[in-house]
Amino acid sequence: MKVALVGYGYWGINLAKTINANPNLELYSIFDLSKERISTAKEQYSFKEFQSYEELLGDDSIEAIFIATPPQSHYQVAYASLEAGKHTFVEKPYTTSLEEAYALINLAEKKSLITMVDHVFVYSEPVKYLKSNIQKFGDIVYINARRINLGLFQSAVDVLWDLAVHDLSIIDYLVGLDIKRVSAFTKKYGSFPNSAFGDVNIELQNGILIGLNVSWLSPIKIREMIIGGTKLTALYDDTKQDKIKLYNAGVVLNEEFGKAKLYEKMVQYKYGEEEIPKISNKMSLDNSVKFFYDSIVSKKIPMENHRGIISVIKTLELISKIG
Repeated sequence: MKVALVGYGYWGINLAKTINANPNLELYSIFDLSKERISTAKEQYSFKEFQSYEELLGDDSIEAIFIATPPQSHYQVAYASLEAGKHTFVEKPYTTSLEEAYALINLAEKKSLITMVDHVFVYSEPVKYLKSNIQKFGDIVYINARRINLGLFQSAVDVLWDLAVHDLSIIDYLVGLDIKRVSAFTKKYGSFPNSAFGDVNIELQNGILIGLNVSWLSPIKIREMIIGGTKLTALYDDTKQDKIKLYNAGVVLNEEFGKAKLYEKMVQYKYGEEEIPKISNKMSLDNSVKFFYDSIVSKKIPMENHRGIISVIKTLELISKIG
């Protein structure tokens, strides 16, 4: 299948490698407004060049477009791709507004095309493991996530739309984002126009408490998520070789003591063994691109991906209003 990549920046470079390594895809063209980036790409790949995006879209041999342009351009670039009859893969965030997201999904359905967002961690092996084993955790009580690093400061989006989008997509995939209430604190750095730090607290309708901490200001890179259940707790650390650790430890409440107001005896602590499950090290972007290709071939609309698009953007818009 001949495909084109639009945008050869930081993430576009990763996408090009992944597409090129997929035996079912031919990286037929790379398009970027920067001549310097195109020259860099030509050092790595042999591809057809086009003088404009419109010219590229006019090539009927191209079946799908991968979009890795700046977030504020996603809607316009993706809309043109779908209008031209191309299946369309879009990097996160899918769009920068809920209205735009609905418009693209509706256009794709109208034209019987596949479109999806690359919520890349949803396709990672550790997160897929957590999803398939979530029932073993008992009732989920809380999820705490911290995603901090130094930069990359962006003028198009703030730190929430850049980093929190990852954790929100994971949480939505695991337990949903049916929000009861939310609070948020964000802070800019100096005169830079967009927030560089954010703390978000969410309570879901089912009582699960969520805490998110994101920052472009940390010299230490941290990618942690703790999922606490009544039976099991997991630590997901994307920076470690062993990305998932399970802890059979927690708190047990003796309700009989509670009735007697003997609260100090009501709480008991359970200490169990730590487990490191064996999980495939297959790259999440490989899985994401394969899912896109499989959806095209099977002509199956990725409804769960579309639901995730709407849920995550709706949450980001809500947080942005109060942050």
